[in-house]
Amino acid sequence: MFGGEVPIPKAVRKPRLPPNRQDILCPGLPPGSYGHIAREPNTDYDVKWRQYRQRKAEFNNRRDSQWVTQALQDRITFKYDSHASKRQLQRQIKEKVQEKMQAFEQTVEKRREKLRDLLAQEERQYVYEVIDMAQKGDALRMEEMKKRSEFLKKQKEEERLKIVHEKRIQQYRDRCVELRPALIKKHLIESKNTQLQQMRENEAKRQAERELDRMWHELMQKDVRAKMDREQQELLAEKDKNRDLVEVWNKQMRGRQLHKQEINRIALEDKMEMERMSEKMRREEIEALDENARKRAKIAKELLEQISSQEEYARKRKEEEEAFNRAFTKLAELEYQRERDRIKNESAQAAQEVQMYRKHLQELEVERKKEERQLEELLEIHKKEIERKQNEAKCKLAEAKAALQKSVLEGRAQQIADKKRAAEGQFKMKQAENELLKMVFDQNERLQAECDRLHAEAVRQYRDDLAKQIEHNGMLRRKEQEELDRQLTRGRQEEEMYQKIVADMINMDIPEGSCPHPFRRVLDQYDCHCLPKE
Repeated sequence: MFGGEVPIPKAVRKPRLPPNRQDILCPGLPPGSYGHIAREPNTDYDVKWRQYRQRKAEFNNRRDSQWVTQALQDRITFKYDSHASKRQLQRQIKEKVQEKMQAFEQTVEKRREKLRDLLAQEERQYVYEVIDMAQKGDALRMEEMKKRSEFLKKQKEEERLKIVHEKRIQQYRDRCVELRPALIKKHLIESKNTQLQQMRENEAKRQAERELDRMWHELMQKDVRAKMDREQQELLAEKDKNRDLVEVWNKQMRGRQLHKQEINRIALEDKMEMERMSEKMRREEIEALDENARKRAKIAKELLEQISSQEEYARKRKEEEEAFNRAFTKLAELEYQRERDRIKNESAQAAQEVQMYRKHLQELEVERKKEERQLEELLEIHKKEIERKQNEAKCKLAEAKAALQKSVLEGRAQQIADKKRAAEGQFKMKQAENELLKMVFDQNERLQAECDRLHAEAVRQYRDDLAKQIEHNGMLRRKEQEELDRQLTRGRQEEEMYQKIVADMINMDIPEGSCPHPFRRVLDQYDCHCLPKE
């Protein structure tokens, strides 16, 4: 059942009818043929097919549960390995940093010692140089003073010649009337081009900032949509899983009900068959010959005692099976009621308990068939002994009954001991499974709490980032507006200053010499690629 695929039961043809044999429980005249009148063999194909479908469904559910458990274990192992690798990498980085710091601390003292030696050497050289210069005397000082005076005279003469040259150029420009309009036009064009270039650069900067803000906004929206789609897929998967679990549980409950109905029907048929055989025995007992009345009465009494003992055994066995069924049914209902309130993995334990209950029923069925086979073997031996020794029929029959009773009692005692050991083993296994499930549930709760915390932290971080981004965008817009206002004010002021300078130059209030033009001083304040490099 748990080692691979479940074999499909084969439909067999209906066997031939057995000969009309008398029941061994019915008195009659020897010699004769004896046998139990019971259900024909190989006529339970429908039951086998129903059991096959139930076992196959249980096998598939168990396999799916094992796959889910294995996937969860792999996920936990992967997270643990990732965490361990990160911790190991951090530890290695920390060790390397500590090694570098230790190496630096070891070498810094050596470097300081070398630096002290160099400073001491330079200080000694400076002292030697001062002493040497003091010893040379006044000759060196006089020579240096002469060189200094000659250098100052030469520098002053160069400055005088430069000023004379600039004055001459300034006088020429003052006297040149045709050059003045061209210079004014050139200066105006340069100033306007500079302003246009500044405006283009500012516009390009604002466009780049807008593109960057739009890109971040699109990335945020895409991330939000991806999160919403992922949450929707997870909710749909959880809903499908819960629906499948409910369907599997309903199928298992219906299968168990059908199995109970089949057991009750078989028990009812057996009871009706026993009643019919009892009625037949009574009719044959009345119609028997008078000369064998005493003998038949004695045999009938013994057979009735055997029937009553077998009925008592069947009744006790049925009561035990019903007690086991009620106990396991109550246990399954309690487990189902308790596990239904939990969040996940409730179907695995319930399916396992139902599987244990069915396994126990199968073991009871195997034990019942085993006892029936033993009973048939004993009856066959008893039949042969009756045919071979008719004269000792009573003695052999009594011995067979005693052996049968002893075997039944021993089998019952062995069965009770086996059931007790099986119940103890199942109880221990149940305790171990409960501990394992408790540990798994605790781990799932911790993982769920960590997932919720990370999700809440991500939502809070996203909300804070969005608020910071909105605040940053507002600040950028305010700065941009302030910068634009300052540029407009500065442009108006510069325009007024340019107009004043041009008016002064037209009125010849400001001479145009070798000194830089006022427009040039304004343009030099900006680092523009359109200006020539000096």
